[in-house]
Amino acid sequence: MIIYPAIDIYQGRAVRMTRGDFATVEQVAASPLDAARKLVAEGAEWLHIIDLDGSRTGTPANLDAIRQIANRFTVKIQAGGGIRDFDTAEAFAEAGASRIVVGTAAIDDPELIGRLVDRHADGLAVSVDARTGMVTTDGWTETTNVRAVDLMQRLAITGVATVIFTNVSIDGTLQGLDLASTEAVARAFGGDVIYSGGVGALEDIAALAKLRHRGLRGVIVGRALYLGRFTLSDAMRVARGGVVA
Repeated sequence: MIIYPAIDIYQGRAVRMTRGDFATVEQVAASPLDAARKLVAEGAEWLHIIDLDGSRTGTPANLDAIRQIANRFTVKIQAGGGIRDFDTAEAFAEAGASRIVVGTAAIDDPELIGRLVDRHADGLAVSVDARTGMVTTDGWTETTNVRAVDLMQRLAITGVATVIFTNVSIDGTLQGLDLASTEAVARAFGGDVIYSGGVGALEDIAALAKLRHRGLRGVIVGRALYLGRFTLSDAMRVARGGVVA
């Protein structure tokens, strides 16, 4: 299982927030580049970078920061935030994203998802963000009437290889996992799933590692790393099957 340390960028700053609430935004590093430098030094295999301005408005505002990180380091980058059309998807790829992440468009423009599957194949992930089981869009500010498990099934039929599942209600809280919903959406999808939301201890990483048989292939970790709850190297060790010290 791969650990994806997160760098969320808002108004040019590296930030974290709680439960998708922009009123809780707090800066966690001097800059996105500094955040990346520290994570790469600690052994990151991937970085998960989201342009929060783009997620909220549909217009990415931090591609230069992503490009700067991609040009400076050889680490693989999974990035998104505001990808609502084909040209924006291409802009993220050109900025250095090894895998682009699409969210709102999965609801608003299913045809675009099909085009991106054809274009990027394994270089595409769809982010399914849910609150009480219902999909949220527009940077988590809108809740739809679409069930997460139903969207997962549709994405599988479309040919999407990887999904990122987030329970928005616990994201950034460090309170632990939503394993029941994760297993449900993993069964509905049947492909590779990356989990995000509520990770606060190495025990959470160990619990997710046990879901490999459900297609769990990765976990995104943010606040816990920035607060020093555990180190990236320890998280990677536990994700590979190591015991919690």
